[in-house]
Amino acid sequence: MIGSKILIVGKKYKWKHSPEILFYLGNNWSGNGYWHQFSKVESPEKVWCEVLDSELELIEQVRES
Repeated sequence: MIGSKILIVGKKYKWKHSPEILFYLGNNWSGNGYWHQFSKVESPEKVWCEVLDSELELIEQVRES
């Protein structure tokens, strides 16, 4: 969730103040908890970053035009 919004697998997101567009891959269990996984649009099959719930305030959904 971002605030009260639910992250949707396959939707586009980005770090606030950063130009890279990311796809949300979903929530994955790792040895130390759940991580939200994102890939770059250019490489949708590769995890580019993992984000904790506490860091989601730094992510925003990209509005499709």
